[in-house]
Amino acid sequence: MGVLGISSYILVESPADESDEPFCAAIESMVHLAYGHRPDWLRFSAGKRFVYGDRYFREFACIAGSVSLCLMQRARREDGFHRAILYRADDEGVARHFEIRACEETELNPDELHVA
Repeated sequence: MGVLGISSYILVESPADESDEPFCAAIESMVHLAYGHRPDWLRFSAGKRFVYGDRYFREFACIAGSVSLCLMQRARREDGFHRAILYRADDEGVARHFEIRACEETELNPDELHVA
C-alpha cells in the first residue's frame, strides 16, 4: 500500500432525521474535544446526507483539511467520539473508504455508500 491521500471531506454519523442545527452542535462538541477549544478561524457546514447499510452520515464540509485530520486522530483514541467517522482516501489512484468507530478503523465497500 502506498501513501494514502485523504479527501477534503469526512462524513460524521448522524441520525436520519437529524437537522442541521443539532448536527452542527455535535460537530462543535467534537471539535472542542479534539482541540480543547473552538478555534476562532473554524468555519464549517453540514453537507449532503449519506447512507451506508443501515447507518446514516452527514458530510462535514470544512475548507481547513487540518480539522478533518484532527477529528480523525481523536476518533482513533480510546476516548474518541460517540459518532463514527467515514473518510475516503486515494491509494495510488484507487479510492478506498474507511470507518472509524469506537477507536477501530475498518475498510468499507465504497459501492455500499450512497447519497441519501
